[in-house]
Amino acid sequence: MFAEVQLSHLLEVVWVSIVAGIFVTVAFSFVVLGGARSSDARRAGHGGAALVFAGLAVVAFLAFAAAVAFGVNVMLSKG
Repeated sequence: MFAEVQLSHLLEVVWVSIVAGIFVTVAFSFVVLGGARSSDARRAGHGGAALVFAGLAVVAFLAFAAAVAFGVNVMLSKG
């Protein structure tokens, strides 16, 4: 027996997965960018800039972790 699938549900899955994939990728890219720039600025003796970039990395990591946790939560609650 085949399940009935609505086109609107399929389209929702497609656009949500695209948006989530882009968000998670961009968030983790900012983690890497902030970490690398912070390290470079610290070595160059620019403590203020290093702190700002480290803060960017932390905030981006929190956004990344929250998105992953939300995604896992949604997958486990839908059953």
